[in-house]
Amino acid sequence: MNNQITIPQAIKKLFDIEVSKESPYLKDKANSFVRNKLIKVVTEQKVQRKSVYLKDSQQLDVLYNALLLNAFYPDPKHVQQIFNNEQYRIECAETIRSLFGQRNNLAGQTLISNNVSALIEALKSQLDLFCTRLPNPFHQLPQIALGKNTGLLNCLLLQASALEPIDNVLVSITNGDWEKAQHLAITLSDDVSGTLQLKKMINDKLKEAQEFDDLLDFFSLR
Repeated sequence: MNNQITIPQAIKKLFDIEVSKESPYLKDKANSFVRNKLIKVVTEQKVQRKSVYLKDSQQLDVLYNALLLNAFYPDPKHVQQIFNNEQYRIECAETIRSLFGQRNNLAGQTLISNNVSALIEALKSQLDLFCTRLPNPFHQLPQIALGKNTGLLNCLLLQASALEPIDNVLVSITNGDWEKAQHLAITLSDDVSGTLQLKKMINDKLKEAQEFDDLLDFFSLR
């Protein structure tokens, strides 16, 4: 970049948030994407310390999308997977649609409903997350209020007792607990729209995992 920009400066530019005053955790989250190499940076040795800058202007788009997705998925490796795995990205889009598509407010966070729909459609499309920004469904990034390791999906998990049965299934999928999702899905009526497709997705995922385990066992015995 011609004009070197640090991560705190980038967050200010993108979201108008002073991380030092409003949300130090947001800087920590951004740095977690540097550590897992989703965001590329350059380091310069100064007299007393190193300075870290975004490698190029494209990293602004990556940082923007990563922090938006991090509002839903607090684990950096899940966000990284959304960038790199098309099938996982589509699954996440469907989860967000099911849990947030009809909501205007969650955990005290106001959602821009039109942008929620646009975000979901963008995730289901061929949009390149490394160079094109997603629609922002938030008036303010939820991480400021939610804290270090909590995302909107976690908030729904804490409210699980009040969720519809299908929402509990989707929360289990979001947390990667496919066996629990399968167990919960048994109670769902096949008459409900989308239930059969959801059950098939869960069963296919578990079958795929079992086939992979069988393949590993085969090679370990050779």
